[in-house]
Amino acid sequence: MTKIIDLRPDKKLVNTNFEKYQFCSDTILGKQEIELQTEILRIELSASQDSWLEARQFAFHNHLFKNPYDSTCWFIDKDGQIWKFKGSESLDLIYTSNSIISKSCNFKYNPSIAFASKNIFAICNGGGSLEFLIEYKKGIQNFVFNIEPAIILDARFIKESSEIIIAICMIDESEGKKFTKLIFLFYNYDENTNQTDSIIKLNYKRSMKVKGPVENVYIEENGKFCHIISQNQVEFEYDSTKLDKIKDDSSLNDSQIKIPQYCWSQDEDSITVYVKVPEKYNKLVAKVDVTSNSVLIAVADIILLSGETPNRLEAQLTTWRHKNDTLEVELSKSESGLMWSELMKGDTGGEYLSNEVLAAEIHSRFSHLCSNQQEVNAQDQPAIGFNSEQLEECDLSGSENILQRINFANHSITHMAILGSSNRILFIEKQSSGQIICLRHDHDGCIWMMKESNNEDWELEHIHTFPGFGYVEASKTNKKFCVSPPDGSFIAVVEHTKHAFLYEKPENNAQIGKQRILDFGSESSPILGAVTINKYLIILTKDVLYQLQIYS
Repeated sequence: MTKIIDLRPDKKLVNTNFEKYQFCSDTILGKQEIELQTEILRIELSASQDSWLEARQFAFHNHLFKNPYDSTCWFIDKDGQIWKFKGSESLDLIYTSNSIISKSCNFKYNPSIAFASKNIFAICNGGGSLEFLIEYKKGIQNFVFNIEPAIILDARFIKESSEIIIAICMIDESEGKKFTKLIFLFYNYDENTNQTDSIIKLNYKRSMKVKGPVENVYIEENGKFCHIISQNQVEFEYDSTKLDKIKDDSSLNDSQIKIPQYCWSQDEDSITVYVKVPEKYNKLVAKVDVTSNSVLIAVADIILLSGETPNRLEAQLTTWRHKNDTLEVELSKSESGLMWSELMKGDTGGEYLSNEVLAAEIHSRFSHLCSNQQEVNAQDQPAIGFNSEQLEECDLSGSENILQRINFANHSITHMAILGSSNRILFIEKQSSGQIICLRHDHDGCIWMMKESNNEDWELEHIHTFPGFGYVEASKTNKKFCVSPPDGSFIAVVEHTKHAFLYEKPENNAQIGKQRILDFGSESSPILGAVTINKYLIILTKDVLYQLQIYS
């Protein structure tokens, strides 16, 4: 049974005295520019890639790949050369990929890199090739496999089972509708064999599909579970180890479609419940009885919905109306900003409706991020402080995400947290062990650590808070990347071109925080990548790599 996780911030880590971020004229401690010999390899959307999912994927692709095991970052240029930047102008050529050079004109996606361990790296060229690089003391050995065109989201080497797990992502289409497809490839790694073609071999494959975008995939160190953040629940589509079971489950689902007893949606302040009324009762007056912790909806002697709510309601503010064959009930939350993970305690008969943004509108908002052209009439965005009254209009609520922990073996969702519009994802940082995620909670940015576990006992821990950053991030409508070092000392909001905004973590109970603005000049190219390495912010354009020292 899926365990619902309620992400409530630790009140001890919340600064209720904070007022705003104030512009600080302090200059950064050091800035280095490295001109690249060859431009970064960047793929543009094709004419057939016309969906919101594809526009979004290309718009926010980060061409800098951070290695969590040694604090370096990697990138790929047009000649298929893979470079590693260690900092302080130390830029080393690691490898030249023939799979990238030979298929450069046939790429469907941008190339991507993932780090399975300290010495095992995976490169996907975006055109149907997956390449493993294994670093030994004597040099690098490569292994190439044919796969579907995709990008890599994560990689993990499981030492105990001598297994390498690769998570790749692509946009697929069925019956005229596009969706996100996730494929997990499980390779056996035998470093002791003398036969080169047996060192890495594909063992089995699992795939899932998601209606909507996938924000993040993380494979746990044990190789038994993965975390997926997406706008809808994942659905297992294929498992080469359980073909008969998948087929049986599929036919069962086709013949026994579950019809929800009710539907519900929510925003930060209210919940709307939609209940189907039997046709013969359409003209009767409905009975709606709401208390602070329960809801009863009935018509005549038929109870349509009844149960205890997981959180408190303002019962006196309840309203309802009968529209055609549906009763629409508006419930008011006692705690504004708290996103509910279920309507009734333990009830599975309802269907949650995500508050999705129209695809056309999103595609329009992302269009400037997918273009090589700079906006001629764009005005510089001022460095403003935190002011909730000014930023309310900028605080656009997007679609709601779901955090799911998946058991590979039995295809179950062991844990789930619904990240509502008030819990928008601000940034995600993979570490050598574990992963941190920054979620918006009301005004603040709360940083959570996703812990590792070999069983069903799994949780997230609130470890840091950036006061006021929730509203600040919402105001940055031209934001492309949001990055932060593992110690949480600062957050950088990086725009499509020219600007990056730095926010230093305020002292405990401080009222004012420092904000700085970095200007790369009017002639700078679009920003293609951004990462943080210890005290440095690294920025990548098509032909320049910037290293900015933020603190000493």
